[in-house]
Amino acid sequence: MSRDRYLLWCGALGGPLFIAVFLINDRIRPDYDPVSDFVSEAAIGPGGWLQIANFLVTGILMLALSIAAGRVVSRWTGRLLSVFGLCLLLAGLFVSDPSPHTTRTGHGIVHDVVSAIIFLASLPAAAFVAARWRPTPPWTWYSRTVGVAVPTLFLLAGAIAPATGVFQRLAIAVGWTWTAALALRALNQPTL
Repeated sequence: MSRDRYLLWCGALGGPLFIAVFLINDRIRPDYDPVSDFVSEAAIGPGGWLQIANFLVTGILMLALSIAAGRVVSRWTGRLLSVFGLCLLLAGLFVSDPSPHTTRTGHGIVHDVVSAIIFLASLPAAAFVAARWRPTPPWTWYSRTVGVAVPTLFLLAGAIAPATGVFQRLAIAVGWTWTAALALRALNQPTL
């Protein structure tokens, strides 16, 4: 298997793995409400290691995808996905503060900043840039829709407190599934 194929497989597995782990975490964490709590809040306290590991492993897998995407898709897609992967690593290293924020910590602020970069900048921008790669109407439409949906759902998560968790999980599902679709589409190139 070529190096790029291996790296693309990392990306194809990274998004679904992240989603599967947070769904498992949603079921096993006591005193945790996936409807109103952010995914990141599962990293707080006892048992938080699972979500921290989820961020770190997925960050590494997305960095692997970014290397191959930079060669196979486009340089800018790779760069934007590398920011995405790096921000996931930082989200794991800097645990979020409990929500609602009654006090702020340095690690919580870093976590919030990298989360905003993920949902409002790097991932949507990667989707828009990749929409031009081997364009077909379905791929272009899908990528552009992801580029709009991810930040919109993230902003709704912040605006509708009773359903914060639902909207954030939808943003993650849409965005992280797109990274897997991008990787699989790249793997289907005959030149790899």
